Amino acid sequence: MATTTKKARSLESMRAAHETQAAGIRAHPDFQRVSDEFDVEYEVARQMQMARKQAGLTQGDLARRMHTTQSVVSRIESGVNVSIETLARFAEACGSRLQVQMVRETGAGYGRAVKSQ
Repeated sequence: MATTTKKARSLESMRAAHETQAAGIRAHPDFQRVSDEFDVEYEVARQMQMARKQAGLTQGDLARRMHTTQSVVSRIESGVNVSIETLARFAEACGSRLQVQMVRETGAGYGRAVKSQ
């Protein structure tokens, strides 16, 4: 019984340390910007995978249609640093059409200057 109590206290200690670390990360001045960038990349990746699956294609099938390799399609589907041209080729190979839309956001932080990287 003492071992179970000791494990429970250790687990609670780990949870508390995790929460403290997470709070520190969220407090970082660049956290929201990085989080927003990740959200965009994640959404692009999700839509790409969904388009391929709706077309009934494997990554290998899509790679053949795009004249590339499965590993390249996998990297493209990560959504990180993918050009508009590549997105358009991907969409076409899935039997789709790429459509890019900007949606005006309101609230704190929007309409501010954006740093170039």
